[in-house]
Amino acid sequence: MSQEQVDSAAELTERDLAMIVKSPDDQAGKTVVIYANITQFDAATGNCIFRANVSHQRMENSWEYDENAIFTGEGGRAGCAALKEFVDEDQVRITATSLGSISYDTQIGGNTTVPAFRVEKIEALTP
Repeated sequence: MSQEQVDSAAELTERDLAMIVKSPDDQAGKTVVIYANITQFDAATGNCIFRANVSHQRMENSWEYDENAIFTGEGGRAGCAALKEFVDEDQVRITATSLGSISYDTQIGGNTTVPAFRVEKIEALTP
């Protein structure tokens, strides 16, 4: 992916995000700008994958990001090294490529399927 493609990625509308959440596999390959509150970035996820709640726009409060997603730096233009300064509760603006859906086991014994994204560019949102 070229830097020009990353720089020209479209901001999502509320409906765009709803379509990704509803049918992640149908949206695979699209590069978009998404806003997120990181909810898990620890030894369980490793240094290159994190879980976040996302929104189509920057939210004032962390609890307003209400859709769950998984992000990986591996294979992305930014790479895993770009993620090293981020931790739980960071609010970020991410240019990401949709990878479709991913399923994982939850801590309470269930299983969930969520959209997955490859990080092309990430930046912290200042409070």
